[in-house]
Order: sequence, then C-alpha cells, then structure tokens
Amino acid sequence: MSPSQNCILCNHEAVGILRQPSSDTYQIECKVCGKYKSTDLHDPGFRQLSEAERTMLSAYTRELYEYNEPIPELHVLDDQNQIKNIIERYKKKSVVEKLDNLILYVGKKSHYFGEALSIHGEDDYPITFSINKNEFDKIKEQAFKSKFFLEPSPHGNVQLDWLGSQRIEEIKKAGHPTKKCFVAMSCADELRAIYDNGIRLAVLGTGYDPVFIEREETNEKICDRIVAEIRSCKFLVADVTGERQNVYYEAGFAQGLGRDVIWTCKQGETLHFDTRQYKHIIWQSPEDLKKQLINRIRATILIIFMRLKD
Repeated sequence: MSPSQNCILCNHEAVGILRQPSSDTYQIECKVCGKYKSTDLHDPGFRQLSEAERTMLSAYTRELYEYNEPIPELHVLDDQNQIKNIIERYKKKSVVEKLDNLILYVGKKSHYFGEALSIHGEDDYPITFSINKNEFDKIKEQAFKSKFFLEPSPHGNVQLDWLGSQRIEEIKKAGHPTKKCFVAMSCADELRAIYDNGIRLAVLGTGYDPVFIEREETNEKICDRIVAEIRSCKFLVADVTGERQNVYYEAGFAQGLGRDVIWTCKQGETLHFDTRQYKHIIWQSPEDLKKQLINRIRATILIIFMRLKD
C-alpha cells in the first residue's frame, strides 16, 4: 500500500492504492472514481487540471469500472494527448443524457423490479457525469418528480417506478447504438496485415464489429452497400496510407453524418493537406497500430452507459 491515500482525481480517500508488480504503475481504487492506473500518485498534470476537468475524468473511469471494462491507464492516455478529448466528450453531456444515465444505472443495478438501492451524491455523482454532489442531487430530484423513481425512502434509497422501466425500454428502442465500425483503407496486398492484425483486432478488442468491404471502386452496387454500411456504423477508422481517394470520400461522408472518424497513417507517409488538422495515429507495424487504436477507441468512442446490454 502506498503512503499516499488520496485519489489523484477526486482527492477523496482511496479504497486502495497498489503498486503493480515489476512496474512503476499504481492501481488506484476509489469509491467515487472506480479503478484506474497511473505512474505517479502526485502527477502535476492532473493536479493542474481544474476540479471540473478532473470530475469528467472521474466520470470516465467510473463508467468503465461499472461495466467491467479494462482499467484505464491515465498516464498512457496522457502521453497520447487523449485526456483532453475525454474531458471534452463528457462535458458535452446534456441534462437529459445525465438523467437517462441515472435511470439506466438504477435499472442495471436492480435485481428485481422495485428493489431499493443506496445511491448517494457523495460517492455516485460521476454516474450522471455531474460536476459535483449538488448537480447529482438535482438530477436525482428530477427523476422523482418525473415519476421515474418511487417516492424517496427515509434513508434516501431509490426504486425504479413503472415509468422508469418504460423509459429504459424507450432508450433501448431509440438509442441503442450500433456496434459496427466501418473501416476505410486501401485494399493493397501490402496492407493486408495492417487490417488483419492491427485494425480488425483493435476493433474487436473494444467490443465492436469491423466492417471492411474490399471492392472495385467503380462497382456501383457495392458503392451503394458502402453508403448503407457507413450510415449504420457507430464510427469509422480511416487509414490514409497510400492516399486512396475512396478513403477520403468515405471518411468525409461519415463526418457529414455526425459519425466519429479515427484517422491512421503509416509512419513516413505524407498527410493530405485537407486532413492534417485531425490527429492521426501514426503507426509502424500492425501491433503498434492495434495498441494505439485500442487506446483511442476507449478514449473517444466508448460510451458505456448508453451501450445497453441485454
């Protein structure tokens, strides 16, 4: 156990801080933030973040923890400049999304309809992406007013009401996101291993299904299928190695639909001027691409609470 007992994100007393075997990495467990890893318990980079920014990281780590996802390594995400992306993504959550997350969380935790659960703002505010206990309490209060929860008990426990169960079903029907990831890249033989051992394994490893259509670019019927697949995908991985025109077209079409696009390129290749403003994953090998892509997907794509599990 480390001499330091405070979580570096929320500054509450940590449940446990363990140094990983043969490593400079610590695993921190916190009632508020869940579990995460860091190489420095006094990391000045995290300390320099505002309280609101650290709260968004708490929402991220707690979310992964609640759904038994791999424990995030904050130092790796920081090295890859992903911390800012995570914070910005969680800051954009609307009040309705926050309320829905609370309802979904109660539904997930309930073993039977009407089970009373102990959920309190002091420890659980990251569940709703709230900035603090006060915001969490306001969202919780709205859940009672809207009849999603039964009237609060003297102990403050929450119980899912009939309207809350109906709301969960509505979210499932209207907001259950696809698990498909469209892959846009050159079909050149020399890049076959990049897809098979890099992109494909990374996408599968984060719980998504890769869709890679090898085709002749002039085949109109296949192009119709490409458009349909992009429309139904959660996000798109665009590898611009070789600067194939179809890759830029497919990535631009996806962005126009509001889909997230992750750009990748082989080290040493020239980036097209139209896409230089986007942060590209620069890879050297399939294994290198796989590792970087897994981290990027986890940092920028995964929204665990809205990825409902039947």
